Amino acid sequence: MTRAFTAIPLPQQQTEKLQQLQEQIPGKKVRPEKMHITFEFFQDIDEEEIAGIKTFLESLETEPFSTKIQGLGAFPSKNYIRVLWAGIESPEINELFRKASSHDVESDNDHEFRPHVTLSRVNNLMRTEKKDVHQMLQNYSDKTIGTFQASEIMLFESEMTSEGAKYRELYRKDL
Repeated sequence: MTRAFTAIPLPQQQTEKLQQLQEQIPGKKVRPEKMHITFEFFQDIDEEEIAGIKTFLESLETEPFSTKIQGLGAFPSKNYIRVLWAGIESPEINELFRKASSHDVESDNDHEFRPHVTLSRVNNLMRTEKKDVHQMLQNYSDKTIGTFQASEIMLFESEMTSEGAKYRELYRKDL
């Protein structure tokens, strides 16, 4: 059984901008090569299901589209921060998500799709850190961090190791 996810990768120029932003936030930083916009996560899927997702993604008919990295946010909430993220703004991304997730393989998503790029994972913030993070969230609430052309969707394997998750490309579909 395989852990896997579908995602839109980020161009290097955008990951470099996000790295600069990461320098200002606490927590365990996501490495640039792991930055992406997750669509669906699959906890345990077999080879047949992986093949089904690949075939389904190959059949998608869609065009590349402009995407804006805008604003910062926190999951699950600003009062209980576990993840800090950069928001994604694009009218087309929700439509692509709807299309790309209408296959027959059951995902393990247990939340509504909110396009974002995870920047940092946080355990416990000290009061001063929390105050600084809240100020940063406010300062960046509508700030555009970058723009890029979303031109592909990918299926990745995510293998858990003692050093964290390791990603391996299973499939790439040009939009």
